[in-house]
Parts: sequence; structure tokens; C-alpha cells
Amino acid sequence: MTVQESTSWVPAFPGQRPPFAKGNELAATYHGAYSPRKVDPLAAELVAVVLNDPQASHAHAAHHRPALWAWARAEAQVQLLTDYIAVKAEAAGDGIGDLDDDRVKAAYLLLHRAEARALSGRARLGLDPLSQARLGRDRAAAGVDMAQLMAQLHRLELQGVDVLAGVSETDGDDGEDGGVDVG
Repeated sequence: MTVQESTSWVPAFPGQRPPFAKGNELAATYHGAYSPRKVDPLAAELVAVVLNDPQASHAHAAHHRPALWAWARAEAQVQLLTDYIAVKAEAAGDGIGDLDDDRVKAAYLLLHRAEARALSGRARLGLDPLSQARLGRDRAAAGVDMAQLMAQLHRLELQGVDVLAGVSETDGDDGEDGGVDVG
């Protein structure tokens, strides 16, 4: 809204409030978990941490980026909600917060959902110890399988078997038939 538009605004009905000014942060004044202005910077930091971690090199693949960002946004919401609840708990003096306050109850419910999404994202991306160990095991198994396959091909060649029978020299150049002579 421009300055000229803001001076010419007229309410459509009695009691209507004026439009929000540019840069308004009213939606983020409570916990900020729904505000991209609050969530996205935290999520960007988390994504950068993962991308800089040599143990998470698998997450560098472009096809992992949407999942990585979804996880990071969930983790950012967890941070914001945890901070909000901590402030409310301190104000109440009981370590929990006023559970009769609808905002506090809603924050706890949203925190639970965000924690569940974050946990699921960590597991899917191999960012927790168990899923990282499973990912490492699967990678090692794939390496062993490839080594066994190559050893078997070598043994067949030593026995005089033409392992490339049926594959022409030009196969694989156009990438359409996967290197197998189909003609």
C-alpha cells in the first residue's frame, strides 16, 4: 500500500480496522511458528549446518532439498515454540505455563506436531544416529554387491565367457536402451 492509498482508505463498515502496514509483524508477536519471517532464517541456518556436515554428504543431492527444507522448517518451529512456552512457563512460575490460556494450549499442540514432523524428517534424511547407521550399512552393502558383481564378471572372462555378447560398441551412446542390444 502506498502513502497515497493509506490516506485515502475508507472503512467498508463501522469498526473495520485499517489494512496492515508493510512490514507488520503482528502475526509473529506470539510464538512466530506460522511466520515465514521467523521460521525461514532459522531453517536456513539448519540447512547450512547439514550441508556443511561431512557426515551428511548424502543430503547434498538436489532431490533431497525439499525434504531437507521441510525438516528444517519443522525444527525451526520447534525452536520458536519451545522458546515461547519457556517464556510462558517462567511467567506462570510453574514451569509449564497457564494451560487454561488457549494460546499456551495451542502452542503445546503445535509443538507436538512440529516435533513429530522434525523427528520423521531426521529419520528420513539420515540425520539421527540410528538412521545414519542404517544408511551407512546400506551404502556398504551396495559397495560389497558391486565388488562381488565385478569379481564374478572377471571370473567369467577368465573362463572365456564373452560377457559383452549382445552389446554393441555404440550401445549407451544415445542413453535410450540402457546399453543392451535390443535389435
